[in-house]
Amino acid sequence: MSGSLSYQHPHTGEWAHHRQDPYQEALLCFVLPALELGLPPDGSPLNILEFGFGRGANTAVALEKLREKGFQGEVQCLGLEPNPSYLEPWPENPPSWGEWPWWAEPSSSWKVKERPWAGTISQNAAPEGLPKEPWADWIFLDLFSPAKHPSDWPSHLFSGLARAARPGAVLTSYCCARAVRDRLTGTGWEVERLSGDYQRDHLRARMPCYSSARA
Repeated sequence: MSGSLSYQHPHTGEWAHHRQDPYQEALLCFVLPALELGLPPDGSPLNILEFGFGRGANTAVALEKLREKGFQGEVQCLGLEPNPSYLEPWPENPPSWGEWPWWAEPSSSWKVKERPWAGTISQNAAPEGLPKEPWADWIFLDLFSPAKHPSDWPSHLFSGLARAARPGAVLTSYCCARAVRDRLTGTGWEVERLSGDYQRDHLRARMPCYSSARA
C-alpha cells in the first residue's frame, strides 16, 4: 500500500483506506454506486462533495471514471477534511492511478479547490465549509468509523449534508452502521444497504426530488 495515500488516526490507529487495495474500495464503495444512478443530462454540471477528503482518493477515482465515460458537463469538486493535521507531511507526488488535479494546476472545466480543508467538526454547529444551500449532486462520506470516533459524526453533520444536497443527489459511504442509516433517513434521505462488492457492505442514499432536507 502506498504510504503517500493512506494515513492513520493518531489516537486509534485506524487506517483511512483499505490497506491492500484503496483503489477498489474507492471504486466499489463510493464511485460506482453513484454512477449507477446516472449522470446529469448532456451539458449539465456535476458537483461532487467529499466530506472526509483526506488526500482525495474517492474524488480522484470519480474524475477518472467520468473521463472514461466521456462526460462533457462541467465538474466542480469540493473536498472538506476536518482533521488536516493527520495528513502531514503532504506527499510530493500523487498516487499513480486516477486524476489528482489538486496536486497541480487544475485544467479544463473541471474545478477542484486546492487542498480545501474544513475546520474541526463542532458539536453544536454545522461543519465549516459545507454549502448552506443545495449544491452537491454526489456526496462521498468518508470519515473515520463512528464506533471509534463518535465526535466526528454529530447529528448536525447529517442535517448539514442534507441541506447541501440537490434534489436527486446521491450519497455514498463505506459505513452502513445502523446509527448512520437512521440519521440519514431522519434528514430526508432514502437509504439502502449494498452488499456483495469488495467483501464489505456499504451504503447508498438518495435525496428525493420532491423532498426538502429536514432540520
